[in-house]
Amino acid sequence: MTCLSKLHSAQGSVVIVTTRSAIVASITEKVLPRCVMESLSVDDCWDILKKRAFPDGNATIAKDLETIGREIARKCAGIPLTAKY
Repeated sequence: MTCLSKLHSAQGSVVIVTTRSAIVASITEKVLPRCVMESLSVDDCWDILKKRAFPDGNATIAKDLETIGREIARKCAGIPLTAKY
């Protein structure tokens, strides 16, 4: 926290801390403002998965592959990194 508070006071500096841990968030919010991000929708997760699996945005996706992809997107539980990797 000492390092973060020193960075925060430097002119023009920006510090971003990302975490899924409520404990870490509660510690850092003493120095930095807290912003809670909402989970992605299944459609948003599907868009991420689709772009990774089918880089050609004009490609036709078979219905059975889309069904499987949307099920995987649902299992990502709205977490973007899960959908990306």
